Amino acid sequence: MKPAVRNILFITWDGPQTNYLERLFLPILAGLADRGYRAHVLQFCWGEPALIQHRADLCHAAGVPYRAQIILRRGGPLGPSLTAILGSRAIRRAVADWQIDTLMPRSLLPALAVLRLRAAEQAALNVVFDADGLHADERVDFTGLSPTSLTYRFLRDIEMQMLLRADTVLTRTAASRDILLARAGGRLTADRCHLVSNGVDPAPFIHALAAPRPDAAPVLCYCGSIGAQYRLPDMLDVAQRLRARVPDLRFRVISQATDAVQAELAHRGLLQADWIDLRAPRPEDVPAELAGCDLGLALRLPAFSTRAVLPIKMGEYLLAGLPVIGTPGVGNTADLAAEGVFRSAEPGELDQTLTWIVDTVLPARAALRQTCHAIGLREYSVAGAVASYATALASLGPPTPAPGRH
Repeated sequence: MKPAVRNILFITWDGPQTNYLERLFLPILAGLADRGYRAHVLQFCWGEPALIQHRADLCHAAGVPYRAQIILRRGGPLGPSLTAILGSRAIRRAVADWQIDTLMPRSLLPALAVLRLRAAEQAALNVVFDADGLHADERVDFTGLSPTSLTYRFLRDIEMQMLLRADTVLTRTAASRDILLARAGGRLTADRCHLVSNGVDPAPFIHALAAPRPDAAPVLCYCGSIGAQYRLPDMLDVAQRLRARVPDLRFRVISQATDAVQAELAHRGLLQADWIDLRAPRPEDVPAELAGCDLGLALRLPAFSTRAVLPIKMGEYLLAGLPVIGTPGVGNTADLAAEGVFRSAEPGELDQTLTWIVDTVLPARAALRQTCHAIGLREYSVAGAVASYATALASLGPPTPAPGRH
């Protein structure tokens, strides 16, 4: 008989360049305390000691016990694979030290570490698999991994084993839920597969929106990472097309990848363009930067795996009161389009979308700002994300009465 869910071990795998734990998961894990669950973090990672200590400090401040397990970086892909295989030892120690009753591996390599536990150890614990996308397929779509390679088949085997082993599976979109149910071929039932959302703390956005905004030129913005899948050249094409219709338009790029942006601007002869504004603010200043804009841009390389992602960027745009133009079919863009706050920025629909911006968005910014912010609160708030996780956990039975945090 499985224990009741109370002490959860969230197992994640992050490099130094990502902040998913700090930005997305930690507020959710901390929020679960109010639902009777006590979360702990085991993070497989690498990076400077100061970064790891910073993460530990943030978790401590949130009341979430944290432990880092360094990923081996030597030997090419063998190092990380060996880390995952040997990761069962770190999990075993955390289970004993923190009286863990429920494992929550996020994605495939943490799942591999869980699968390396002995069968009796797995059977004595609840397992909640946070699939968090289709990671094997992402490697095919964006890193050139062959879908017939041994690596892809190995990753898909981990996914399948975890789908069959987990008591509950978490996904971000209805499309990814359908895909995982189909892959499991009836051995994963729908009642074990739950949709959860990505949550953003709305407080900084509420504060930013309350600040007066000077009557300024309209601003299109992009906020986020720079890479092939995010299509910076296409972003600049969209901005230039819109500027042809709105001559006083400004394009604000908010990213820490300033070198990559400047290189592309130089390549296109736009490095001195005074209407393009590149900024790299501190994370806590991003809400104010977004609230000073009028429209968000969210292009993505169309691919099979993007059907399973729910970009945090969309939540930040909406919470800042921005309607969005971008790539349809990513996350919940169909729902947002039905609510009138998303339009396609792909070439076939771009002319119609530019007309929508000129005729509808810019003349009605105040009303649209309120509409977008309300949708952001409903779809992307931390409270909503915590509620979705709590619902999934409750499917395993009610939590035992929770004492205070330790």
